[in-house]
Amino acid sequence: MERIDYRDVDFYLQQVESAAAEKPLWEKKEEERRLLCDVTMWIPTCFSLADRETAEKIFWSREIPEFFFITQDGTAGITMQSIEEKIQSPDIVKEQLAKMDSRIVCYDKGETEGVVKVQWLEYKSFAGDERVYNVLFFFSVDDRNILGTFFCLFEEYDTWKPLVWEMMQSIEESIDERI
Repeated sequence: MERIDYRDVDFYLQQVESAAAEKPLWEKKEEERRLLCDVTMWIPTCFSLADRETAEKIFWSREIPEFFFITQDGTAGITMQSIEEKIQSPDIVKEQLAKMDSRIVCYDKGETEGVVKVQWLEYKSFAGDERVYNVLFFFSVDDRNILGTFFCLFEEYDTWKPLVWEMMQSIEESIDERI
């Protein structure tokens, strides 16, 4: 059998087919829906709730998010917390990030089509010697303002990005069934 190299038509067709192939959707189990900050959100079981000690190792400030989920290997995480001030737009966040660190690169921003309209900003930041892929997302439910973040190693963003999108679109207002 001959080795295929980048000049072969078959190689090119395989690459195009691979790029155009529909990415598989993750199976969402009911037990993966988590109640956080008066909303429910699908967070797959590959993320588990971090203890305070783990959170303190990752967040070097006194302000640790209300909810922090992390993968077993610690290379990806998602946070959620209530905030007092409403964030008006991703552009404002983008300006604040640029003031904090001029190396931050913002890639895209937008709003989800889910039940709850979630605004988001996608960017690359730096932690020590590592490049970090981030998605910052925010929304309001009733009078509560919610801020969430997702992070992973930059080299893994293509694996995580579709999953993060599905998690943001899964956000729904929690309904109090006692009423």
